[in-house]
Amino acid sequence: MTSINILLADLDTDTLFVEQARRLGLVTLGDILEARVEVLSKKKDFSYTWYADLLTLLKKHGLLGEFQNRQL
Repeated sequence: MTSINILLADLDTDTLFVEQARRLGLVTLGDILEARVEVLSKKKDFSYTWYADLLTLLKKHGLLGEFQNRQL
């Protein structure tokens, strides 16, 4: 599992994904874990394509289960 304090920009991630995350107020993996999908989905810069990429990123870093548990 990856540290949650890592900046998204420091990960091997698409720069457009990182920029969209920043516009949503998400800068670190910890920010993502603390975020609520119901709140994010109401923001102007949210898209389900970006969200699918987010889930892939979390899975790659061993954080998908933690994210899902926090959404309950």
